[in-house]
Amino acid sequence: GLMNYPLRSAILAFFQGGGGENFVKVMETIRENYPPFAFYSAMNSLDTHDTPRILTLLGAGGEYRDQTKEWRANFRLSPKQRCQGKKLLRAAALLLFCFPGSPTIYYGDEVGMEGFEDPFNRQTYPWGHEDPELLDWYRSLGRLRRKHQALRRGSIRYVQGKGPLLAFCRETEEEQLLCAFNAGG
Repeated sequence: GLMNYPLRSAILAFFQGGGGENFVKVMETIRENYPPFAFYSAMNSLDTHDTPRILTLLGAGGEYRDQTKEWRANFRLSPKQRCQGKKLLRAAALLLFCFPGSPTIYYGDEVGMEGFEDPFNRQTYPWGHEDPELLDWYRSLGRLRRKHQALRRGSIRYVQGKGPLLAFCRETEEEQLLCAFNAGG
């Protein structure tokens, strides 16, 4: 399958103020250039072993840009940054699970692991120190996707994509779901 890095970039940009219109433009370009089976079965992820962890990027804002490798190795989100990052991660994960394709979770995202690029994104799983709130959220997303065929096999139709708002419908003959996201305050 296709690893959908453009989706990851579009989700990250959207939740960092990039605008719904940019998200729609990037995803529609993908849909126009790939056969339907590739678009609807893409391996969608928020991060991988090749990328910084999404929680770190969302929580740190732009603070990490132009920092040294040593700084990135020692960086940990402050409580305020972590709180903001978790809010955005929950929304980003919901978008991931609502979008066409196969949501793929890099180990530790579901429990709040932090880290910039390799090797800082490859710490050991925090057995016994997981974030239970995030873990419950990811479990809920899995149940939501299992329950609704439209999220697994439905077509996508954009309803809104402007500024901090993004909304689309996932549809099958039996079911129609409206998926709406607000990246604003």
